[in-house]
Amino acid sequence: MAGSRKQAKYLRNNSTYPEVKLWNYLKQDQIGFMFKRQWLFGGYILDFYCSELKLAIEIDGKIHGRKTEKDEMRDHFLKSEGVIVLRISARRVLRNGLAVVTHLKEICEKLQNGVFECEE
Repeated sequence: MAGSRKQAKYLRNNSTYPEVKLWNYLKQDQIGFMFKRQWLFGGYILDFYCSELKLAIEIDGKIHGRKTEKDEMRDHFLKSEGVIVLRISARRVLRNGLAVVTHLKEICEKLQNGVFECEE
């Protein structure tokens, strides 16, 4: 099902705790890169998106174990549009959010400098 602006707004207002925790590190350009949350892209709603780097960050909770095929289709579409998708487990964000953000900042800097290669 395609996402809508209304759904994106709902998700922004009803974010999961791991999304809120990560957003508190990413908002207002705190790591040097501007991210938007629950961003609509090609009919999909991305948890976090940096248009400068064409980088999507998806926080995967338990439900994603059941949505594997849907996630693969979405990732394939995004990749065809030149978007890099990083999937991070909700558990990892909850356990050590600061380490996750530090790693994300390193990835963003590598992307900006053209030296990051996505592992598949």
